[in-house]
Amino acid sequence: MTGQQEESSQQTMLESDNPISSSSINSKEATSIQKPINQNVNDAEPTLDLCCPVTTPLHRRLQTTVIAWHCSSFVVFTLFNLFLLSSPICWLLVIPYLIYFFNDRSPANGNVVNRYSLWFRSLYIWDLYCEYFPITLTKTTDLKPTFTLEPIDKTSSDNGNLWKIRLWPTQYHLNIKKRFQNNSKLELKPTGPRYIFGYHPHGIGALGAFGAFGTEGCRWSQKFPGIPMSLMTLVTQFHIPLYRDYLFALGITSVSRKNALKVLQNNQSICIVVGGARESLLTEPNTVELILNKRKGFVKLALETGNVGLVPTFVFGENNTYQIFRSRENSWLRNAQLWVKANFGFTIPIFYARGLFNYDFGLLPFRTPLAVITGKPIYIKEKINNPPENIVNHYHELYIEELRRIYYESREQHGMSDVEFKIVG
Repeated sequence: MTGQQEESSQQTMLESDNPISSSSINSKEATSIQKPINQNVNDAEPTLDLCCPVTTPLHRRLQTTVIAWHCSSFVVFTLFNLFLLSSPICWLLVIPYLIYFFNDRSPANGNVVNRYSLWFRSLYIWDLYCEYFPITLTKTTDLKPTFTLEPIDKTSSDNGNLWKIRLWPTQYHLNIKKRFQNNSKLELKPTGPRYIFGYHPHGIGALGAFGAFGTEGCRWSQKFPGIPMSLMTLVTQFHIPLYRDYLFALGITSVSRKNALKVLQNNQSICIVVGGARESLLTEPNTVELILNKRKGFVKLALETGNVGLVPTFVFGENNTYQIFRSRENSWLRNAQLWVKANFGFTIPIFYARGLFNYDFGLLPFRTPLAVITGKPIYIKEKINNPPENIVNHYHELYIEELRRIYYESREQHGMSDVEFKIVG
C-alpha cells in the first residue's frame, strides 16, 4: 500500500467511527481492487482498519471517554460502593450516608426540583457528550416559559432573605438571615404552563434524551428559557447509593406516576420516553416502529395536573446508534425478555456497536447524528380528576397527529424519506 493510500485510509477513519458506513466500505473496496488478483493471501500485509488510529485527535478521544463514562457509570458507582463497604476506615462516612439514603424519599416525592443543579448540568463534559454523535436540539415553535421575571412581593421578601435549616428528624427549622441580600426588584415566578415532553423512539438507551434533556450540552436553557427540565427514568436506577445523587444533580428522577405528578406540581417540566423497555426490543437501524397506542398514562397525568402542554418529540438517528439482534415474536428469547421486563421493570436487548479502541464490536454507541425535534404543544388548561376515557383518547389522538407531522416534515432532510412511520403496539 502506498503512502498516499495510507493517508487516505487514516482520513477516512477520522471522519467516521461506524464500520458499516458507506465511506468505509468504499475505501476497503478500492483497496481490494488495487491489489493484484493473483496475490497470495499469506503474503498480504495485516491491516488495522477497524482499530482507532494513533493520529485520532485528542478532542475526539475525550468525547469517546465521556461516552464510555456514561455507558458504564452505574457499574462504576456500584463497584465504588462495594469498595467503601469493604473498607472499615470509610465506615465513618458510609454509615451516616446510608442512614440518609434509606430515609430520603426524593425519588418519589418530587424533591428533584431542590436537587437540580444547573452548574452540574452545564459542565464541559456534557458538551463533549453531545459532540460525540453529535446531538442537535431543534424546536419547531416557541414555548411559553413556565417562569418569568416579576416584581418582588414585599410580603414574601423577608422569607427570601432567610436560610431555613431543618433540624432532622424533627419538623423544626433554624432561620438564619442572609448576610448578602438580593436587592433586585425582580424575581422568577411561575406564570406559565408546565410541559410533558414525550420522547420517541426509545432506542437502546435513549441517548439523545440524556444529551438534550438531561444536560445543557444542547443549550436547553437558552432554547427553552424559563422551563426547568427533569428527565425521567426507571426507579431501579435510584437504588444505587451515590449514583442516585449523581442523577438528581442532573435533574433526572424516577418515572413513577406519583413522583411525576409532584414534579409537575412543583412547576418543573418533565421528559418521558413513552415507548419504554418494550419499544427498545423493536430497535432496528433505519426503522420507525413505536409502542404508543396503549401508552396513555402521560396524557392522564397532564389532565390530572392541569395547565400542562404535551410536546411530542421525535429523534432521528436514535435507532442507528447500535446494531441489535431482534428476537422473533413468541420465541423463547422474546418471552424471556418480556418476563424480565414484567418482573424487574426493564429488559435486556442483545446489542453491540463499537469499543473504546476498535470500531467493529463493543458496547459504546456508533457516532451517528441524533436530531431531536420538538413539536407544537397540545395545551390542557383545566384540571380533571379521573378524566373520562373519551377525553384521554381525544388528546392522545392529537398527540399522535402532531408527532406524525413533525416526522414526515423532517424525514427527507435526515435521510429517511422512504421509511414509514409505524405504531405497532
